[in-house]
Amino acid sequence: MTPIKMRAGLIIGILLSISQISFAQNDEEKALTGVLDSLYRVIFTFNYTDESTYEPRFSQFANTIDSVLKISSEKQYKPVYYKAVNVRFIHLKYQDEVVKSRDLLDETIDYALDNGDSLYYAQFTYFIGNLFSRQDKDDSALVYYEKALDISRQIGRRQVEAASVNAIAVTYAGLDRDDLAVKYYYKSLVIAEDLKDSSQIATAVGNLATAYSRMEVGDSSLYYAKRAYDLALVTNEIAVKWHALNSLTIGSYLKRDYRGALRYANQLRDEVTPIEEYGFLITSHLYRSKTLAAQNRLNEAYSYAEKSLELAREFEVTRNEMNALNWLVELASDRRDYKNALSYEQERSVLQDSLNQVKANQRIEQLSAKYENQEKEDKIAALNLLQKESKARERTQLWFFGTLTLLLIVSFLYFYKLFKSRIEVEQLAKQKAKNDLLRSQLNPHFLFNALSSIQLFLIDKGQGSNALNYLSKFAKLMRRILENSRRDLVSLDAEVSTLRHYLDLQKIRFDNRFDYRMEIDTADDISEILIPPMFAQPFIENSLEHGIAEMENGLILVSFKQEDDVLRFKVEDNGVGLSKATSLKKAGLDDDHEPMATKITEDRIELLKKQLKRNISFIAKDKLSDNKEIIGTEVIFELPIQFVQ
Repeated sequence: MTPIKMRAGLIIGILLSISQISFAQNDEEKALTGVLDSLYRVIFTFNYTDESTYEPRFSQFANTIDSVLKISSEKQYKPVYYKAVNVRFIHLKYQDEVVKSRDLLDETIDYALDNGDSLYYAQFTYFIGNLFSRQDKDDSALVYYEKALDISRQIGRRQVEAASVNAIAVTYAGLDRDDLAVKYYYKSLVIAEDLKDSSQIATAVGNLATAYSRMEVGDSSLYYAKRAYDLALVTNEIAVKWHALNSLTIGSYLKRDYRGALRYANQLRDEVTPIEEYGFLITSHLYRSKTLAAQNRLNEAYSYAEKSLELAREFEVTRNEMNALNWLVELASDRRDYKNALSYEQERSVLQDSLNQVKANQRIEQLSAKYENQEKEDKIAALNLLQKESKARERTQLWFFGTLTLLLIVSFLYFYKLFKSRIEVEQLAKQKAKNDLLRSQLNPHFLFNALSSIQLFLIDKGQGSNALNYLSKFAKLMRRILENSRRDLVSLDAEVSTLRHYLDLQKIRFDNRFDYRMEIDTADDISEILIPPMFAQPFIENSLEHGIAEMENGLILVSFKQEDDVLRFKVEDNGVGLSKATSLKKAGLDDDHEPMATKITEDRIELLKKQLKRNISFIAKDKLSDNKEIIGTEVIFELPIQFVQ
C-alpha cells in the first residue's frame, strides 16, 4: 500500500469513527467512549511492523475491546458499539489480518441492516473499500467506495459522503489517473465548503494542488497551493502546509520562477529536517534539481536528483523513484555523460512492467550506441593525435620507421587488450543473463508447488478459511521472493526471514507434522553478509517432498556458520535418507516430482564459480548415525562471503 493511501485512509478513518459519537450520553456511555479514545491513541502510536511485540502489548487490549462490545451490545449503546467494532477493525487491519478484518466488517454490516442503522451500513461499507485499498486491490476498493457514496447520499450523511469521495480521488491518484482524481477532489471541496469544515477544505485544496502539480499544470498548481498554504496556517494542518510547499515549488518551476521555486524548497527543507520527515523532500529535491539545471548549475542539480532517488527508494515510492531515474537519465544525457545515463536507464528499466519492457530496451540500446560511439570518437581522436606526432618525425627515415613501428606495436597491444576485455565482459554478461534466467525459472516452479498445495491440502479438504489464511501468508512470502529476485545478492538476514516464512507455510500445509530450527553462527552482522537468494529453499522442499513427507515427527535443521571468509550452511532432515528416496523414485513408489529446482541450483553454482572465480562446494549425502545407519539427509554448501559495500 502506498504512503499516500495509508495517510489518507488513516485520517478519514479517524474522522468517520470519532464523528459518530455526538449523541447525548449517560455517564457509563461517556466512560466507555473514553476507554475507546485511549485505545485509538494506542493504535495510532504503535509500531505494527514489529511483530515480536504484538502479544505482550495487546494482551489486555483484546480483553478491553471484548468487554466494551459486550456492555454496549447488551445495553444498546449503538454509537459506542460501532466505535468499538471500528477500533477492533483498525487493530486487525494494521496486523494484516485480512480474513478476520473482512469477516468482522461483514458481520457488522449484517447487524446494521438488521437494526436499520443505515449510517453504519454506509460507514462499514466504506471500511471494506479501505481494506481492499490497503491490499492495493484498487478495482475492488473503488466498487465499495462508490457503494458507500451512494448509500451516504441516499440517507443524507455528508460526512461519509465526503470521506468516500476523497477516498475515490486518492485511489484514482494512486492509479496515475490524475484527471479523474481532480474531478473527485473538486467534489470533495464542494462538500467540505457546504459543511464549513475548514480542516477538510484545506485538505481538499491541498489535494487539488498536488494533483495539478503531478499533471504539471503550473497556473492551477500555484493557485491551489497558495490557498492550501494560507488555510493550513489557519487550521494548523502541518502536513497540508508541507504538501502545499511541495506544490509551490513545482508550480514556480513550471512558471519559470526559479527564485521562488528555490525559496519554497528551502522553506520545506528547513521545516521537515529537524523532525526527520524526509519523505516530504522526495518531490521537492527533484524539482529543486530541475530548477538548478535550468540555471545551468548542473553539479548541484545532479546532487539533488540523486538525493530524490535515494529518498524514493528509502520510502519505497515507486512512482517517485521512476520520476527521479527519468530525470537523471535526461540530466546525464544532456551532460553527454552517456555512461551514467546508461546506468540510470538500466535501473529504471527494472521498474518497468512487462508492457513497457520493449520500449525500455530500445532506450537502453540507444544509450548504449551513444556510449559506444563516444568511445569510438575518443579512440579516433587519440589515433589522429598519434598520427600528427608521427608526421612531425618524418624528417628522417629512421625516426619515421621507428615511430611507425612503435605505434603499430602499441596499437596492436591496445586493441588486443581492448578486444580481450570486451570478450570477458560479454562472457560475464552472458553468464549473468543465464543466472537471471535460472532464478526466474525457480520462482514459477515454487509458485506452482505452493498453489497446488492450496488446492490439494486445503480447498479439496473443504478448509476454505484455512485456504484464505494460507493464501494471505503465501502472498507475503511471494512479495519477499519477488523483491529478492530483482537482486543478485541479498542479506543473510533477509534470506533467513524468507526461509522462516516459507517453512511456516509448509507447516500449515503438512498439518504441523514436522518442525524446524534455524541456527546462525557468524562473527559479522547478518545484515552485512550477502548471499545469492533462494539457494537453500529447493533442498528444504526436497526434504519435505521426499524425506519427511510421510513422517509425524519430521525435523528440518537449517544452519549458517561463518568460517573465516567462507559461509558454510547446511540443510538437514531426519527422513528416509537420500539413497532410499532415490531408490523409491526409481521404483516408481514416490511421486513424479522432477527435481527441477535442484538442477537449476546446480547450474547457478557453476555460473557463480565463473563469475566470482572462486570455488563453491556442494554436497548432498545420507546422514549417518554412529552405527552407520541412515538417519536422514544433509546438504552442505560452502560459499565465499561477500559483504555490503
